[in-house]
Amino acid sequence: MVCYSANGNTFLLVDNTEKKISDDEKPVFVRNHAGDLDGVIFVEKVNEEFFMDYYNRDGSTAAFCGNGARAFSQYLIDRGWIKDEEFSFFSRAGEIKVIVEDGVWVRMPRLSEKREMTVNGYNGYFVIVGVPHFVVEVENVDKINTEKLGRDLRNKTNANVDFYQVIEDALKVRTYERGVERETKACGTGVTAVFVVHKDKSGLNEVKIHVPGGTLFVKEKSGEIFLKGEVRRCSEE
Repeated sequence: MVCYSANGNTFLLVDNTEKKISDDEKPVFVRNHAGDLDGVIFVEKVNEEFFMDYYNRDGSTAAFCGNGARAFSQYLIDRGWIKDEEFSFFSRAGEIKVIVEDGVWVRMPRLSEKREMTVNGYNGYFVIVGVPHFVVEVENVDKINTEKLGRDLRNKTNANVDFYQVIEDALKVRTYERGVERETKACGTGVTAVFVVHKDKSGLNEVKIHVPGGTLFVKEKSGEIFLKGEVRRCSEE
């Protein structure tokens, strides 16, 4: 087991390629070992293909985790299991494409739903990019009580909640994550959901996004959305 941080989004990666931990045992394992981390990723193989099985820290599963996918990709590279500049692995959200080019770019799940929604007087968008998000633009994201308001909106929408602000040539985002049940330092699907909303307003195909854990980069290329950011072993921080 080893801890990886993707812009402060922290995960325990568990080599389960020999399936020593069964699916029935995973939720209990996660609750016993996640500690203060954001999630646990089981590294597995299905039909000789690498498979990322992601669990939130509360033991619940999620179809996908963008920063988790970046950590998973870096783990495969660090173990020497992957040496190609382009490769794919699988998750509950399907096949995930990875491009190693000045960092690790992970292709995010396609947008499957986007609609306007108003909750408790907050106008935003309900967006599904692998997992659901409620995206709200605010004037000053630093003044938002993410823990209190985020938790309330999360319970009303059953989705992750993203608050974002446009600042010059970039965006600033804070996310309350479902399953983690708190604000996290970064959320890959969250910034992707924000990108989708902002792109429709601005027309930009690439954007830099500041999160509490650093800076992420999101771009659309040939109809596909890719995410890049910092990823490293926790012990190196």
